Amino acid sequence: MSPPTESLLAQLRTATSDLHRELDQALCLAENSITHGSYVAFLRGTLSALEPIDRQLRDFGGTDALSRCALLRADLDSLNSAAPILPNPDAPKIHSLSAAYGARYVIEGSALGGAVVARSFDTALHLHGGSLRYLTLHGPQLGAHWRAFCEELEQFGRSATPSMHREACASARAVFKLYYAAFRSTGAIVVSS
Repeated sequence: MSPPTESLLAQLRTATSDLHRELDQALCLAENSITHGSYVAFLRGTLSALEPIDRQLRDFGGTDALSRCALLRADLDSLNSAAPILPNPDAPKIHSLSAAYGARYVIEGSALGGAVVARSFDTALHLHGGSLRYLTLHGPQLGAHWRAFCEELEQFGRSATPSMHREACASARAVFKLYYAAFRSTGAIVVSS
């Protein structure tokens, strides 16, 4: 069976573009709408979604040496929000390397958006660079980190079967949906009726 003609990265972008757009619009992170409470809700939602996925990715070597969950907890502690956060029980199961790459695509990509919204949170809340450990986890190495992940993803994609590509895309979509549900549960997304 011949490999797909479109790269895995391109397929993941296409497969998740509608969910990505929907999530960005629903979060409404414009500086003039940011409050201490909305930032806490955002961090709590992120941790609720990330924690069960991060645990599963360890089986596939897909985690950073620096724990994103530990950074989220440190940011929440510094914002005086130490209330327990329960991992989302509806997290998709990461049962293959293909699914792991799909999940990592969402998580690694969120770091790019995180760097952008960090500036908004910092400005709106006068954090002076504090309480932004998670959103700025890669610092000036963010671009290099993203490019290295994309190369790793594409290398995997070149030898993966079409069904593995589909599985990666399905996993990425499931992780986007998990984040959306987690943000709703913490109040970071408010759906008007």
